Amino acid sequence: MRRFLAAGTLKPIRFGVWTSMAAALSLFLLPASLLQAPRELYFDVLTQWSPLPGGHGGDEAIVVVDIDRAALASLEGKPWTRAQTAAAASAIAALHPAAVAFDLVFSADCDPTSPANTLLSQAMGSAPTAVGFLVAEGVSSGAGPSLPLLSSRNANVPSSWFVDGVETACPDFLQRAKASAGSFLIGDGDAHVRRVQAYSIVGSGAYPALAIAAVQLGRFKATPPVIEDLPPALRLGSGRYDLSDEGSLRFVASNASEQAARTISAADVVAGRVPAGRVAGHIVLIGSSLPSFGGLRPTAAMPLAPSVQIHADLARGLLAGWLPQRPAWIPRYEALYVLLAGILLSAGAGHLRPMFLAFTGLGIILMTSALAVMSFTATGLLLDGLTASVAIAVILAVVTYLQFSRVRQAERRARARFGQYLPKSVVDRYLAMPEETRIAGEAREVTALFTDIEGFSALAKRIDGRTLVGLLDTYFSEVNGLIERRGGMIDKVVGDAVHALFNAPEDLEGHVDVAVACAIDIRILTEEMRNRPAFASVGFGRTRIGLETGQAILGEVGIVGKLDYTAHGEAVNLAARLQEANKRHQTSILIGPAAGRLAGLPLRSIGTHDIRDYGPLDLYTVD
Repeated sequence: MRRFLAAGTLKPIRFGVWTSMAAALSLFLLPASLLQAPRELYFDVLTQWSPLPGGHGGDEAIVVVDIDRAALASLEGKPWTRAQTAAAASAIAALHPAAVAFDLVFSADCDPTSPANTLLSQAMGSAPTAVGFLVAEGVSSGAGPSLPLLSSRNANVPSSWFVDGVETACPDFLQRAKASAGSFLIGDGDAHVRRVQAYSIVGSGAYPALAIAAVQLGRFKATPPVIEDLPPALRLGSGRYDLSDEGSLRFVASNASEQAARTISAADVVAGRVPAGRVAGHIVLIGSSLPSFGGLRPTAAMPLAPSVQIHADLARGLLAGWLPQRPAWIPRYEALYVLLAGILLSAGAGHLRPMFLAFTGLGIILMTSALAVMSFTATGLLLDGLTASVAIAVILAVVTYLQFSRVRQAERRARARFGQYLPKSVVDRYLAMPEETRIAGEAREVTALFTDIEGFSALAKRIDGRTLVGLLDTYFSEVNGLIERRGGMIDKVVGDAVHALFNAPEDLEGHVDVAVACAIDIRILTEEMRNRPAFASVGFGRTRIGLETGQAILGEVGIVGKLDYTAHGEAVNLAARLQEANKRHQTSILIGPAAGRLAGLPLRSIGTHDIRDYGPLDLYTVD
């Protein structure tokens, strides 16, 4: 627990939790308009690429009769007129559809004696029919026949439902039709149609959207729709569909192949090429895919889709008892999910290395997208996996950066701390390859340098320990720093002695001369140090130095849990003996025979002398 709450570990956790809270609050409190555009694009992708529950739902009960290019071509250059529309409507009525809905507004040429109007009027009276109307300027007292609509107590009607003026069908058609219904479509800010306004209130009547009217006439004559409150919703048959703040219903846009499967050309209808079973008992929507009819709108599935197909998409969802839903309570749970995911990542920052933490965060982001897909395919709920994923990615970036900074800081501390005992290259190797248990031995030529403080034992008895430690801290800091700047490796610091190696563990060109020059620098430095007031006041002794060159074995020795990186060889041992021999020869630097022969710097021979355990050797010093 103490390790978990260490300051370095706690920092990424603390800042990660703060970032998680800020991200969650942003999701919950930011105005919906700021997130609407990317969120809608995400829902477009989600609804298009995720399978619908139960397949295509109500597609099998819907037929779209399209006044298409084939219908126009069948007239051999003549325009499509109301007479052709009346002929198609009459042929459809003769096939006994469950209901017919016209995504066409017959507001002009209303002469009741016209043969085309008479035939069309008769067709509308022969089957349950809904005719569309459009929003128009002006004030209208009504829009024709309306279908029953119930309201629960205290149900709030969206203000967008109130329409001042409408463009309706001719009076004779309205008399024959069962319902007048809104066929207008309102796009989002990018002009894409994703929702259909459920009802329009004109005068004292409530008029359903064309798709609702068609489904009500064809399937739910005995059970009128109900507008419910808290939250606002439409109940139709056994289905309950949440309404948006504007009182609209979201639909899943069909693609070209789905539209083709449910569509019949008006030319085939007029020519009698449609079998009765294709229409009987089905809900038929009549409209056009011709640009000249002006009913093409962009959807999530197509850049331009016929408006009759959009109404068919809504009818499909209503018949299947399934529409995409995004209730008002979802955002708060998305914010809670982001908060919990952020806290999990923040906790992981205290235990995982940055790479593993990054993979964990990516896994959570992928899981977020998977949850959004599963939620939609199972229940129709639209979860905003995009915004949640972006928020989690921000949290991941923050905690990963902090974790990376913490690891780098720990590595810097490790380099600084262990660099006092091990060469930089060895520390780097440990940190880069922590899986290696130990560094094997390596034979190489080295120049060993040993130092010792004259009279140190007597000094330690004369002064108090705190003063002694302070002097040694300064001494070792400056001497060791000098050795490292020269390219040497501090092998050990034992008592008052420094053991150093040159040409280990990395190659050092001219290592003998570098070591000799370093010894001279140490002598100059330590003599200057002895004259400093703090050192002079206690009679700090001079520094004796021994140097020798030869083969040595470098590597880790010891048992697991107590290993030491060091060097072993005759040259190392001899350098230690030469340091001791300075006392007898009244020198401060003694250099062994091998180093003396290899040195390029001028040395002074002091002759041949016995060295304990080594016998007579040619020795050198520097003036």
